[in-house]
Amino acid sequence: MRISFTVNQQPHTVEVEPRVLLVDLLRDHINLTGTKVGCDSGQCGSCVILKDGISVKSCALLGVQADGAAITTIEGISPAGTMNPLQVAFQAAHAVQCGFCTPGMIISLTDLLVTIPHPTEHQIRAWLAGNLCRCTGYENVVRAVNAAQQIAASEAHFLPMSAMRHFYDSYVGVLNGSDLTALVERYSPDAVLTTFEGIVTGHEAIRSYFEDGRMGAENAIIATEKFIEFGDSIYTESSVRTAHGLAHTYHAFVVQDGLITHQFAGVK
Repeated sequence: MRISFTVNQQPHTVEVEPRVLLVDLLRDHINLTGTKVGCDSGQCGSCVILKDGISVKSCALLGVQADGAAITTIEGISPAGTMNPLQVAFQAAHAVQCGFCTPGMIISLTDLLVTIPHPTEHQIRAWLAGNLCRCTGYENVVRAVNAAQQIAASEAHFLPMSAMRHFYDSYVGVLNGSDLTALVERYSPDAVLTTFEGIVTGHEAIRSYFEDGRMGAENAIIATEKFIEFGDSIYTESSVRTAHGLAHTYHAFVVQDGLITHQFAGVK
């Protein structure tokens, strides 16, 4: 059966079997995997999306029921490279643990804040009755909703992701992969890398440094807890998976013309 609808303001026309669930249509046919499949029975809320502005559980709807609808998933809840006040509040209030239920919660609470712009704690908790989380007691989630209202009312403007953040994310992606040449090319020819093990200068020395088991799956940056940029410099604090367990590292970069000229790396 052919249906047409919009997803995150983009038009789609797809052929779909009548038995296919909306969550599977979004994930498998349109490749929007932010919407999660949890219980598959309408209980957990990890699959919540907006259908014509109303939060619904996409595992409880057939894909054909989206014909003519306007769908918003977690990927479309804010412009690319930005976070809306609710997302910022979730981050600031540490309302995320494993994160699996978070897309559904964000979508559900987006609907709440449109329906009830200034909800009470009781209303927040009642609204979240359909969103189950195995990690948390929901306290920080409630705090995040209250914080989002304050953030939305402030005069602050949320900036899109900066060029330096894009550069850093690209660097992490290459570091976590296996393309040594691409990693070395992130450095200027006379770059200086300073570690507790010593000072490394130039492409060949940097290549040798990373060849010695310092990139790839066993030395992957799994989370960056702090990212600060000032001018042409970046400071980060990250959690790194190593062959010996979890390590906490910090790095300072100087980036000029898209290349690292100086880097200091250490372990906390």
